[in-house]
Amino acid sequence: MPVSRLNTSSVDGRLAQVPSSQEPARAELPALPPGQGIADLLVLGALACQTPVAVLSVPQAGGGWSSLSQGFEYRCGLNDGHLFEAIAAGTGAVELTDLVTVVPRSPLVQAPHSMRWAYGVAVRDAGGAVVAVVAVMDRWLRQLTKREQRAMAALARQVAVQLGQLRRNVDVAEQVVRAPSELRPRIVSQSSRPAGRAAGLSGEAPQLLRSHEVAAVFDVTERTVINWAAAGKLPSLRTIGGHLRFRRDDVMKLLSGADEQSGS
Repeated sequence: MPVSRLNTSSVDGRLAQVPSSQEPARAELPALPPGQGIADLLVLGALACQTPVAVLSVPQAGGGWSSLSQGFEYRCGLNDGHLFEAIAAGTGAVELTDLVTVVPRSPLVQAPHSMRWAYGVAVRDAGGAVVAVVAVMDRWLRQLTKREQRAMAALARQVAVQLGQLRRNVDVAEQVVRAPSELRPRIVSQSSRPAGRAAGLSGEAPQLLRSHEVAAVFDVTERTVINWAAAGKLPSLRTIGGHLRFRRDDVMKLLSGADEQSGS
């Protein structure tokens, strides 16, 4: 099964915006946390199809799947690929009328999930490669109405838009970190770092991003990124001139939701 290069579970990252007491009051909408747009789509998909759960799962380039869900009380087994591969193998919308028969090895059919029915759509890129699978599930055998099927088709289109935006943001970040080393900002040396700032950095300088570049990756405001750094949500460094810089690995780790995955 061809897999489009979208090795991220950005759909899984969740952050609460931290207000800054130094920021002047402005009449503007708060920035959405990373992945919130897709999470909202899953809520709407579950409501439109009158199902208890909805899930989006992204195939990883190195193998396996990474999922964002709505309605599941437990995360165990949600990244199992049996169900998602069965849906991805279809050319259009796929209805699995009896999961116990179709994917008996999937943890989703076992307790505590006990799913019995699923309806899903594979989201594909322009080349036809699968970039994600979006599906609704139920513990009871059922059938979607024509209206609900149209709602699922609309959900898949909107998810494709969200993932396309995420792909562009990741590409922007990767282009930045591939810039020649002489164009990258220099980090504060151990001897010049102010007292109390994180120590232990040695060897080759890490690839660093500016706050506005990180904001472009997450599709948030630069102030939101600064607040994340102040709250410890995203590790940061300071240049000699006092400017914030962020390690590429820390940014990508937050984008992929690696911290939440390791804790689940």
